[in-house]
Amino acid sequence: MYHTALLFQPIHALDFPKVSSYLAALSKEKKSRHFPDTLCPDLHIYPLYDKYGIIIMLRRTRLKDSNRANSNGRGVEVDSQGIYYHAIEIRLNPKVLIQENEYVKVARASDYNDIRGQFKKVLKPIQKLFEGNPSHEIYRFNELSEYQVKRFDYCINIRTELHEVYMGLIKRADVPARFIVMSELDEKTGRRKSYDQSFYLQTKKHSVGINFYNKQYQMYKDFEDYERLEDACNIIRLEIQCLAGKTNSMKQKHEWKYRDFINFANDDISRKMIYDYYEKTVGFEDYYTLEEAKRRVLSFKVHRNKTKAKIVEVLELVNQKRSIHKARLEYSDELSDKKAVTEFNSVIKIIKKSGTNPVTIPVNWGYSHIPNLVEEMDKEFTQLLRVV
Repeated sequence: MYHTALLFQPIHALDFPKVSSYLAALSKEKKSRHFPDTLCPDLHIYPLYDKYGIIIMLRRTRLKDSNRANSNGRGVEVDSQGIYYHAIEIRLNPKVLIQENEYVKVARASDYNDIRGQFKKVLKPIQKLFEGNPSHEIYRFNELSEYQVKRFDYCINIRTELHEVYMGLIKRADVPARFIVMSELDEKTGRRKSYDQSFYLQTKKHSVGINFYNKQYQMYKDFEDYERLEDACNIIRLEIQCLAGKTNSMKQKHEWKYRDFINFANDDISRKMIYDYYEKTVGFEDYYTLEEAKRRVLSFKVHRNKTKAKIVEVLELVNQKRSIHKARLEYSDELSDKKAVTEFNSVIKIIKKSGTNPVTIPVNWGYSHIPNLVEEMDKEFTQLLRVV
């Protein structure tokens, strides 16, 4: 199950101006504007096929001198100004490509042939323009298999009427090692704050992103005039964003020859990726109030008095800090005390072994027990993989 993909195909430096002019001509024909990316000046954006879930981008990036030894590949140009890499990139929403205006449902591995066929059809005008003129390389711009994957997002829609309650609990979940909580600038205070209606983590080297968010809130924010906003009602979307570093490591792990789209569009890989990162953050355990969590953990097995005291201390700290991660920071003096980090993690494991989530339900929420969302995830996977 997947959503967004970022694809790329290198372009010979001498062919780059031609591709640019053809895209400009097609944009003019379709009365579609094109423009440089405000955040990345190396990119020029052509949204002429955006209604099909396709955003085309042309990249011309100056490479660092350290890459000079590898500067003989396709798409690379060396001149007096430096070394430049040229490519066409496509940000693809595969579900919108095969089902117009569908921004809520997710794509499956079984959709691949439809995605490939529609991709070929939509981008045919670009291919026809290029085939009618001489070029230094042979390109198949409308063949999905000719592109390599730079980013691939696995995702699942988790349906629950208690989506606001669950988002409140999820935002208190753990932050795995090497991940940081992503934030945005608060225009009122000028300070950084966590995203509204979202728990968004990313590795420090920007290779993996984990994003839990309220789908209806996101749809209303990004597509206010969307005709079917109710489709996103009661949905928490979980996305595992595999960025360039992760897609490279997946290629090596699975021994793929290339980073082809079809390799990533795999339901087994999707399911494992989603469950693995869900366990590392939220965990599979049910939620209880603080007092009930203490009772359950302490009665699960015989612990030494010292261990019992640590269990109570950690549960109370997580409850007080409203976050496993913030509690760990407090317990270990901002992670500087490695022995304390190990001790805290060991206690968290003991708590989880009892089937109790270290995140506890605030008493004023009015719930004594809230089941883990993993059962709803199981139902969604079963529905998506069901053979009709």
